[in-house]
Amino acid sequence: MKFYIETIGCQMNVNDSEKMAEILSEYGCIQTNDILLADFVIVNTCSVRFSAEHKAYSLLGRLKEQKEINPNLIIGVTGCMAQYAAKEIKTRCKYVDFVLGAKDINSFSQTVTKYVPKETEVNENKQENREVFKYITIMRGCSNFCSYCIVPHVRGPEVSIDYNEIIKEVNKACDDGIKEIILLGQNVNSYNYSGVNFTQLLQKISQIDKVTRIRFMTNHPKDFSDELIEEIAINNKICKHIHLPLQSGSNNILKAMNRKYTYEQYKTLYEKIKNKIPDINITSDIIIGFPGETDQDFQDTFNASRQLQFGGLFIFKYSPRPKTFAAKLKGNVPLDIIKKRHVLLLEDSNIISKNINEKYINETVEVLVEKVNNGVAEARNSQNIKVFFDTKEKLTGEIVNVKITKVLPNSMSGILQR
Repeated sequence: MKFYIETIGCQMNVNDSEKMAEILSEYGCIQTNDILLADFVIVNTCSVRFSAEHKAYSLLGRLKEQKEINPNLIIGVTGCMAQYAAKEIKTRCKYVDFVLGAKDINSFSQTVTKYVPKETEVNENKQENREVFKYITIMRGCSNFCSYCIVPHVRGPEVSIDYNEIIKEVNKACDDGIKEIILLGQNVNSYNYSGVNFTQLLQKISQIDKVTRIRFMTNHPKDFSDELIEEIAINNKICKHIHLPLQSGSNNILKAMNRKYTYEQYKTLYEKIKNKIPDINITSDIIIGFPGETDQDFQDTFNASRQLQFGGLFIFKYSPRPKTFAAKLKGNVPLDIIKKRHVLLLEDSNIISKNINEKYINETVEVLVEKVNNGVAEARNSQNIKVFFDTKEKLTGEIVNVKITKVLPNSMSGILQR
């Protein structure tokens, strides 16, 4: 039996998809990249934005046609949208075999037994893991209740995972050849299991000899400690990149978002990190068009972006989500204004990012090669910037040096140094 998994959404969903793939492989199934060849299709959904839900329903609509051709096709829907919209999915898509919400992902193995008889022999056709990085979830759920976010409603309250289990997973990943560990959580900074906080967890993982690099996301400004800043500064295994969502430069909007910090507090933290770790690359998230966002609120955000000089911005158009407090707020911003603000901020952000990357021209940087396709290597430096270079060598998983010759807002290219 062949299976296909379509992953929509964040790295948490990517990690869940990886785990589901491992379970299906243990049952003798073979993963395929062609959905038309699959006997078992999983749509792992996201509900953070309306566009993600629309994408899921569009795919399910196409799968209906596929199931009409192949009545034995098994279709499962998992993830955040499956958590809060299970009844709607079952009503709109009666041909779906099962719906499993994000909170119930740990019961996927039991669900599989209803559709796939487990084989006693090891599947020899299981694909060899050639990934160089591995997502590892260190906590599930969220207790922050930002007014625009559906995650606490679909993934439940924040729960930290036993650090002993995390260490086991890291060791297994390293034994499989993984070079870079990426720790995941809705707010990794608040990790705490039996008195072990996030900084201490990073220290424990760093002590594993086979671990080459460590990354983590996502951070929350209200919980980013001085202790953590110090650890990033002195620990050579921790990559020098921090994704630190701002969301808005307006204090009025930040308060309405229930972010629990002011712009001034964020700026102080940002500058503290930059002063302690000069080579750090800080990227951020911004939401445009939050209910009640005035021209001045947007200008405050635009000014904040220019003032802080982020290495990269992920800019999202506000999308009202069910069950969230923000969905009840008045003062919706017209779509044409949201689009205009989005373009203005994105264009300016790209200029800033490119100017920041100019410092790398003629510099030699250390990169981890993630893959090589048709003679072009795709790698990433410690600052999480993609680096491309030509090579005829099989360098996947290798750490090499590249002299940078060209930069763009979100990537660089150069020449392999030997």
